[in-house]
Amino acid sequence: MKKLYSPTMDSAASREGVRTLLIPVAMFLAVAVITAIAAFIIQIEVLQLSGSLSENSLVEYTQELFLLLTSILFSAVAVTRSTLRGFALLASAFFMVLLIRELDGLLDLIWHGFWKFPAAIVAVTGMFYAYKHPQTTQPALSRYSQHASFGLMLGGLATLLVFSRLFGMGEIWQAAMQDNYVREIKNLAEEGVELLGYSLILAAAIWYCLPYLVNKKQRY
Repeated sequence: MKKLYSPTMDSAASREGVRTLLIPVAMFLAVAVITAIAAFIIQIEVLQLSGSLSENSLVEYTQELFLLLTSILFSAVAVTRSTLRGFALLASAFFMVLLIRELDGLLDLIWHGFWKFPAAIVAVTGMFYAYKHPQTTQPALSRYSQHASFGLMLGGLATLLVFSRLFGMGEIWQAAMQDNYVREIKNLAEEGVELLGYSLILAAAIWYCLPYLVNKKQRY
C-alpha cells in the first residue's frame, strides 16, 4: 500500500538535519573558546605578570585546573551512571595521576619524590576497581572509542605526552637560537603546547561527559 505524504515528515527531517549540522558547529565553537582561553592565559602571563613561565605561573595553575575539571567530569559520570562506572573511574584516576604529577613541586615540599606515593595509590585504586567490575569497564571503554570526542581526546593526549616533550627539547631551541638562546623562550613554547594539550583534553571530556550529566535519558 502506498504511503501518504505528510508535510510533518519533511518538517521533522528538516529539524533533524539542522540539529545534525548544529552539533559539530557547537563543538567547534566550544573547542575554539577553550583554546582561546588558553592563548589569553599565556598572553596575560607574559605581558601582564611575570614576563616568563615558572612552576608558580598562571599557565601552570590553568593546566592544573583543566586537569582537575577533566577528572571531576569523569568522576561525576561514574557517580551518576552505574553502567559506565568502571571506565569512568579509570579515566578519572588517569587524569588525577597526571594532576598529581603536575603538583610534584608542591608535594616535594614533604620530601623529594613524594608525589609518586599518592599517584600510585590513585592509579592502583582505579585499575583495581576497573579489574573487579569488567562489566562496567570493557563495554563502556569500547563504546567510548567509537564516540565522536575520542579523536579529540587522542589528539590532546598526543599533544601533551608526545609532541610537547619533543618540541620542548633544549637541543632544538639551542640549535635554533644559537648564541641568542634564552631558556624562558623554550619554556614558553613548551608550556604553551602543554596548555593546548590540556585544553583539547578538557574539551573532549566536556563533549563526552556533559550529555550524561545533564540528560538522564542520554544513552551510551
